[in-house]
This record gives sequence, C-alpha cells and structure tokens, in this order.
Amino acid sequence: MKRLSSYIIAALLLTGCGAQKNLYKWEKDEIRPIADATICYGGHSARNPYLWTPERFEKSVIYTDEQGQEHWFFDNMIMMELWTDNYGVTYSIANDGRYSSRKEHWQEQLDYWFDPQHGFAALEQCITDAAKRIGNPPAKRGIIFSLPDPVYFEHYTNAMKGINRNTVYWGEIDGVQMDFAKAEDRVKAYRWMIDQVRAKFAEAKYKHIELIGFYILSEELSAPGSFRYEYKEHDKTIRRAADYCHSVGEGFYWVPYAMAPGIESSKEFGFDLVVMQPNYYWTDAKWSWDQIEKKIMDNGLGMELEFEGTHGEPLKSSILSKLKNGQANPYAARNKARFQEYLDNAKARGIYGTRPFVLYTGTNALYEIAVSEDPEDQKMYHQLGKFIIENPLKH
Repeated sequence: MKRLSSYIIAALLLTGCGAQKNLYKWEKDEIRPIADATICYGGHSARNPYLWTPERFEKSVIYTDEQGQEHWFFDNMIMMELWTDNYGVTYSIANDGRYSSRKEHWQEQLDYWFDPQHGFAALEQCITDAAKRIGNPPAKRGIIFSLPDPVYFEHYTNAMKGINRNTVYWGEIDGVQMDFAKAEDRVKAYRWMIDQVRAKFAEAKYKHIELIGFYILSEELSAPGSFRYEYKEHDKTIRRAADYCHSVGEGFYWVPYAMAPGIESSKEFGFDLVVMQPNYYWTDAKWSWDQIEKKIMDNGLGMELEFEGTHGEPLKSSILSKLKNGQANPYAARNKARFQEYLDNAKARGIYGTRPFVLYTGTNALYEIAVSEDPEDQKMYHQLGKFIIENPLKH
C-alpha cells in the first residue's frame, strides 16, 4: 500500500502553506491493507434497533464456532447512514423528493457515533470485554467513516423541475456561508467533516479501535458527458477529498452498485479500495457471475457479500427462516441459496483469498442470524463465519 510520504506534495497543495498538516499519532503509519469489513448503519431513528450496544456489536466483532470457541471476526467496520429521521432528509442525492442534508445533519452523525455510551464507545467496550476472554486482537479494529454527499441543490428533485434551485443551504465554515454551486465549497465541506471525525477520535483515545479512512456515500460517480454531470461534478470534488485524506494518512474507500458509472475511473478518483456490490441477492441474475467476476478482476475490485433480515427490509429479502411474528419465511430457502452463490463463486473464481470483502446485512441481519436458534440460520452463520476468518488474505 502507499506510504504517507508519497502524499506530501498533495498535503502542501491542500493546506496552502509550506508545512505538512499536523497528523495524529495513528496517521503516521502506512494506510493499512484491508481483508474484510462489515457495514454498520446508524443514526436514523426508524432503524430498529436504533442504538449500537456492546451486545449488538459482539456479533460483528466475534465469531463463535460450533464448538463454542470464539474467534476475532471482522477486522474493520464501515459506519454510515442514508437518511435523517423520518426519511425527510438524505445524505446523498435524492430523486424522490427529499431535501439534501445540511451541516446540522452531518453533526447528527458525529453525535450518534461518538455518543459516550453507544456507538464507538460501545464498540470499544465490546472489544475490551472480548479481549479479556480470548486475548487482544491481532490489530486494532479499523473504522471507516462515511462522508455525506455535499449535494449541489437543497432539493435536487425540485431543482431538476426548475423549482427551488437553491445552492446556498448547507451552513457556514469559519463564518463563511457555503455555496454548493462551487466545487471549492463542496470540498471544504468534505474537509470539515474529515477533520471533525479525526479530532473526535484523537480526543476519545480509544485503545482497541482506530480510524483508518473515509467512505464516499454516492454509489455512482459522474464524469463529463454523464447524465446531469453539471449538477454533480464528482471529478471536481472526489479526487480532492481523496488527496486530503491521503495528506493526513487516511484511506479512501467506495462500494458502488454493480457496474456503476465511475468504477473504471476509480484510480483517477483516488480510491485506495473499491468493493463492488454484485446485487445478485435481490434479482434473478441481472448480471451473470461471469460479468461480475470480469468487472472485479479487470478493475482490481473487492466484492460485497449481501443479505438482509427482518428489521426494516422488505419481506422478500429476509434470509431468516422465521419472520418477526414467528411464522415461517417462504423466501428464506431461496435467499439462503442466493447468498450461498456469493460464497461459492468467490472461491471458484479466485476472488476468495485475493480480493477484500465487505459485508452488507441491512439494519441488523448479521446479529439476527447469529442469535437465531433455527438450524438453517445457524448453518448459514457458520458458513459465513468460516469464510471470513479462514480467508487467506486475512492472514
């Protein structure tokens, strides 16, 4: 992986001065390689459960095998949210009538994850408790923090209709109102959020978790000539956000949908790792595994593993054998078979052991499958657990 020294020139340009930006202690090391990560959603009050507690985190941190032996599970976690309360405001571009998030909403994400009792504090406690039982993990668990999109318009849907084309809505930085019609101001918003997260990690002094980078929320990235490019201009902002992350020793990550615009240009955008969603779990083979493999291998991507549970996701997408009301889930066998295809194809096609994996499980499906007493649920949980902990790339 790239060393921090390779980004010094970018740091000088970004800070606009003759000295490199101050780094926190953990940022002076290499940008760490990643074998696996799991996505943790949080902040929107409609999610059930709403809070991340030590008990909830444990199923992402520890895998317990059939003999009851505990193993360290995922090395890294991606913290993100898509909407604010009541779905009224979105952290990304919305084509369905939602307003774009403002600075106060970005602050809500900071407050949620840095809550003194939940979020990162709960994850720290979870790892501390587990370390007393099985010894310290081989390395600190890495945290990748999702950056909300600085959306061009206050209300993207209305703006496309010629209504409410306001671009001065987000808030101020250092007393100056941001105008998101200006790429420079959108980059400033990214930098503000990055620095807020870095400072809060430094203040917290966690012993078992460490900030390793930032994540771009948009699942497609525009370039000149693409649809409505003039109102996205990702080529004017994403690379600059990447350069700033690199200048302070942080990684830069992205998980686009299958075959998304921007994948072929991911190196130019500055990403250290891109992990593609096959999206096979929800469809009847929209993309073949041959196509998925080719895209992953041709572009040096990782692969997302995908399934959902019973909390907030559509009934047809739940992988659990039983529904919340205790009745049998008629879609469980089909969904388990689809997820099994992820594991089988990853191994058969040489992705396993060579490329990183990110796990998506909706709001709480990893926890649900781990605590389920149903034999078929437990079988799938153990297949996933062994897939992750035995991955040669992990070792």
